[in-house]
Amino acid sequence: MPPDLQVALAEVRQRLDEILLRYDEAAGELLRVALLDGHFAGEPSQRVEWPSYSDGTVNIEGLTHRQWLITTIYDGIPSRREQRLGDAHDRFRDLEPTYFNANVAFLGLRDEFVTAGRGDEAEFGQLYHTVYLDALARPNPVPLDDGEAALVEFRVARAPLAHAASVAGKISAAPAEDDPRWNDLYRVDGVGQASLRTQLCRIAEQVVDFLAAGEHLAIRYNCFSNFIWFGISVWKVVTDIELLAETLRGKVAERWRSQLVDYVRLLQGMLLEFLEAHLEDPAQIRPRDYWYGQQYSYLTRDMIDLTTKLVKGARRLQKRGNVDLAEIQLPPLLAGEAKGRYVDYPHVGASAEHGKWSRRVKLMKWVGLFRRRTQHTVRLKKQQLSDAERLQSSWDAASDWGRSTLDLFGVDVQITIDPRFAQMAQKLELASGKRRVVFFPTHQSLLDHPVMYTTLSSPQMIEAMGWDGPQPCSMLARAGLTTPTDLKIAGRTISLIGVDAKTADRLLEEIDGYVILDRSDDSAAPTARFAKVLEERPGVVYGAGTTSAYDLQVLPMQHALFAYLPADIVLVPIAMRGIHQLWPKCPAGNSNIRPGTVEVVVSPPIPGETTLLPRKRALRTQLEPATLFQAIHIAQLLNPNP
Repeated sequence: MPPDLQVALAEVRQRLDEILLRYDEAAGELLRVALLDGHFAGEPSQRVEWPSYSDGTVNIEGLTHRQWLITTIYDGIPSRREQRLGDAHDRFRDLEPTYFNANVAFLGLRDEFVTAGRGDEAEFGQLYHTVYLDALARPNPVPLDDGEAALVEFRVARAPLAHAASVAGKISAAPAEDDPRWNDLYRVDGVGQASLRTQLCRIAEQVVDFLAAGEHLAIRYNCFSNFIWFGISVWKVVTDIELLAETLRGKVAERWRSQLVDYVRLLQGMLLEFLEAHLEDPAQIRPRDYWYGQQYSYLTRDMIDLTTKLVKGARRLQKRGNVDLAEIQLPPLLAGEAKGRYVDYPHVGASAEHGKWSRRVKLMKWVGLFRRRTQHTVRLKKQQLSDAERLQSSWDAASDWGRSTLDLFGVDVQITIDPRFAQMAQKLELASGKRRVVFFPTHQSLLDHPVMYTTLSSPQMIEAMGWDGPQPCSMLARAGLTTPTDLKIAGRTISLIGVDAKTADRLLEEIDGYVILDRSDDSAAPTARFAKVLEERPGVVYGAGTTSAYDLQVLPMQHALFAYLPADIVLVPIAMRGIHQLWPKCPAGNSNIRPGTVEVVVSPPIPGETTLLPRKRALRTQLEPATLFQAIHIAQLLNPNP
């Protein structure tokens, strides 16, 4: 047994009474929500009661009833998830063209406003944000059903725009209502002529409608995929094995049965941590425990690993004890075999497996690619080059490393650029290089970096952006990206790539132009530095902040980041379809990189002026825009059809 698992089990044994009490309380609350959501339609209410650990144990009859309760919910979740996501996805897609046209109209009006000498871009933005606040303060345009209302009451969901609407109405509007520019007449294609106020109000309302639809899609996804489907999959295994363990009493060695129960208790404790994570207020600047962060991703990964281990052990004991129960199964979601709507597209993902020895050889060759890139960076440090020359040489080397990595592992990259990209790029004058641009890719695999380098240096991306050639970009990255290449031998750390992780971080900053986020740094300084760098070159941010633990885990954006981005930022969402299958995060330390196909889908650029919330302290978390970007990722990443 690994030492860290021994420590976790010892802690669970010490807190067992507390864990079992909280487990029963949480089960009762979740059953109440499930009842409101129609999972037990036609059943008498007294049957939907959770048998508790009132005297420290639950008998066979109680455990059988628990299994029935959880299996009933488990069986009903996939269809409910598909229906809920389908409704939200349809609303989101229906409003998407209107939002796109609103951005085009905004840019056209702003150009006319500035050209006519009525003010500069900042003044136009102030006028827009006045009516934007009014639009945010409107009642929520997306109705909630009874099940969602119960989830909101339980605090694992929220109503769309609830955060922004609660504070927007309290912020005094500026500039003054009697500003004569409100009455200037402007014509918008497809709309006609109207006053500036009327045109801006229409744009603001269309943007807010799309924000609400995006937040609704993301909230439903977080509830019905990240929380409910994942949680109930783990919970079903817990209840199945808990019943099995009691049935095995006297039929197998007690030490084996007791160890099985210990693992079940550990997983119950992890389920409570998982629930607490989802009960956190998402409007906080920083999460208290797990939700929206790296810890949460690791927690869910460890839950999958432990559940997989439990199922294997339980099945062995089940055969040895010859008990008359259905064979314990690992739920498809946890096995990467989920079916239905809003899963991976069929044309992407893994296509084969590398053999054991072939994989080892490829991994060693990959280390060699890392070493060559690091050596190139060290040489650049010694050369007398201008900043522009150094950054370009470094970027070219990184792109070569990315392409070589993908070739080595047999990964094919297909790039799809939204047809509307060109029009927005022209309106924003991206080719001029005057706009500050940030690319926001999904983050589901350690192969994301090679794919992003390859994408940004591709002819398709260069043409879409209007660049003369590959442009060096700055990346906002976590410290210790190369830590997995450090080996500890006899108390010494030996790096496979030639430099230790700290030196690699320093080189990334000094030579490659990265901005490194130290895990111990709670200040906004790195993000502010990154915002400054954007004045010189484009940036890349993996807004989820960490890789996904399983293929359908689409994590929310780190919303505090948006508070430090400049108001005139241009944001380009990018979704990498199928990439998680090529290098899954589970199990811990997984090195099974597989060949296959990744489709990179590039969405139209989004002007921050229309969508980011005004720079007001009460709105500083930028929760709604961040959630919109998660929704864009969800809509692009997953297949809406079976």
